[in-house]
Amino acid sequence: MALSIYAVNSGYMDKVELKQVVAFEAALQAFAHTGYQSMLDAINSAPKLSRENEAAMKKCIEDFVATGTY
Repeated sequence: MALSIYAVNSGYMDKVELKQVVAFEAALQAFAHTGYQSMLDAINSAPKLSRENEAAMKKCIEDFVATGTY
């Protein structure tokens, strides 16, 4: 959930068409679970927006957006 909220609040979903928002969020979560599980585990174990967590979320989202698949 934190990853999706961060994506919205940071403007990563600003250009996503309204009808694609649900698909974007689902694909982002799947992408994170596949390649960024350690980041998700770190966020779940210490649910604070640390610099490390924020940097990891930013990288994850940017890597996901670069794929263009949602």
